[in-house]
Order: sequence, then C-alpha cells, then structure tokens
Amino acid sequence: MSFPDGQVLISDKDFEAVIKSKEYVVVYQGNVRIRPISTVIEYNQNSIKLADGTTILRSANKIRTLDETEKSSVNQ
Repeated sequence: MSFPDGQVLISDKDFEAVIKSKEYVVVYQGNVRIRPISTVIEYNQNSIKLADGTTILRSANKIRTLDETEKSSVNQ
C-alpha cells in the first residue's frame, strides 16, 4: 500500500500497512511535533509503539506519513 504525502493514519488497516512497508511517520500533538521521524513497530486499539520504544496514545495524537519536505530531509 502506498501512502500519499502527509496522510493521517487512523484505521487499524493504515497501521498494519505502515508497519509492513516500514513507512516513516511523524507524531503531532496539536500543531507540535512530539517525536522525531520514526517507524511504527506495533499497535493496538489505544496506542502505537515506535521503533525507538516510545508508546504513543492514538486518541491524543495525530500520526501521519511524511510530507514531501520531510522525505527529502530523511533521504539526505
């Protein structure tokens, strides 16, 4: 599954696909990015776990794929 730049991940299917494809994500709380760029390694109904071991609540945060600018900074 290919994700558009900056797609917000909402459903379990989104998280399954992101884990399988090892797509980079960013986590925002409001308009503030709270974690560095990372990948999702597991999820459940309430939370996700990032590759760095951080557990993030799904309901309190916005998890999305990288936008075009963020992708270019990762690839450098």
